[in-house]
Amino acid sequence: MTEKEMIYPVITLYQPWATWIMRGWKTIETRTHNKFYCLNDKVILIHAGKTTDASAINNPYLTKEQLLFNPDEMINGFILGSAYVGAVDICRSDDAKRALIECNTIRHGLYLNSVKVFDKPIPVLGEMGIWYYDLEKMQKIKKPFDSIIKIKNVMQQNLF
Repeated sequence: MTEKEMIYPVITLYQPWATWIMRGWKTIETRTHNKFYCLNDKVILIHAGKTTDASAINNPYLTKEQLLFNPDEMINGFILGSAYVGAVDICRSDDAKRALIECNTIRHGLYLNSVKVFDKPIPVLGEMGIWYYDLEKMQKIKKPFDSIIKIKNVMQQNLF
């Protein structure tokens, strides 16, 4: 693997949502904005932020057994694993069970598969939006350089 191949985009989620992705119960991550479309067809890292969503315990899409399954595994402030974003699209109402949230509201979904749970979660402070982590150097990094070049090229094309 090249150095570039060890750099991954990361999204931070509240707990228990991050753990529910790692368990395969939540296969669509949703947002009310469309800023994550650039993650389509990419492997991303899933980070459990420091915040826990206490209202999630009332989730109507999970069974009582799921809600009570190993809550001690829900750690905060760690990269828990990776997932492949197979598609990014506007959710349909019948996506609610896979997203674990109602989808009558317009939501943009990251359709996740190939989830891999890390044997050793990585402790790191998360960020809002998309951020990047180098698994080889085990550290956060600024946006990869080639993305900056693409942005500059697009900006230059728009200026001329």
